[in-house]
Amino acid sequence: MSLDAVHSSQQLLQRAQKGDRLAFDQLFAEHVPKLRGVLRRMVGHRDDVDELAQQSLLKAYEGLAAFRGEASVGTWLCSIGARLAVDHLRARKRWRERAQIIYAAACHDAEEQRREVGAALTDPAFEFDVNEHIAYCFTCVGRTLEPEAQAALVLRDVLELSNDEAAAALGLTKSVLRHRLTEARQTMQTSFEGLCALVNKGGACWQCKGLREASPVEQRGPSVPEGVDWPRRLQIVREAVLDGGKSQLLHDVFFRHTTEQEEQRLGDENASADCGRPS
Repeated sequence: MSLDAVHSSQQLLQRAQKGDRLAFDQLFAEHVPKLRGVLRRMVGHRDDVDELAQQSLLKAYEGLAAFRGEASVGTWLCSIGARLAVDHLRARKRWRERAQIIYAAACHDAEEQRREVGAALTDPAFEFDVNEHIAYCFTCVGRTLEPEAQAALVLRDVLELSNDEAAAALGLTKSVLRHRLTEARQTMQTSFEGLCALVNKGGACWQCKGLREASPVEQRGPSVPEGVDWPRRLQIVREAVLDGGKSQLLHDVFFRHTTEQEEQRLGDENASADCGRPS
């Protein structure tokens, strides 16, 4: 960032701290996509992301006078969002590990839901981006974690905050943060080993290949990778555009129905494991 840009940001911050709403909007506008990216990776459902993003900005506006610059404005805003997301998730049920498989089976048996998925797949604005779908799955599996552990994982391994920054953002000691992070990493890797065919060829879920093959040829996007180990998966999740991406139409449908399913514990927990397996 140039010196002029730094000076301009400092001026905006000073004006915003005095209650200038226009200065606040200008100062925070560039950080909203990152905030929404954090929220998407924690809660998934677009309506929940919209609400939590608005709450985060309101809290930032109300608390800006006390902001002392211990972190960047963008990191501070994402920290507010992560704490709100933790509170949101604590009030809801944790997802079952097989939530995506249960939903896929239910969708297969429900004509209206199949039509909704088909409409998303064939919409001219849609493109199946396998990297975005990997990020979508990361959120789904993340919803099986304790909310604080999920937040630690997203802040530390996706947003790439330091341990000190992530602990401060969540109001935890560094030792508790490390414990939550270890728990999250181990659970996620174990879950993906059993579920994802990109990690383990015997994995239960082949949704990436199935959805890509179900998409119109000209809208299939990049080919499905193989051998996606944990470091590679994290890199993909960091770089993928989950909020506002090419595949968002489909993921909005999936997040909405899976959220309803998991809150009400609908569907057969012993549903077929052939989730999206190409025929």
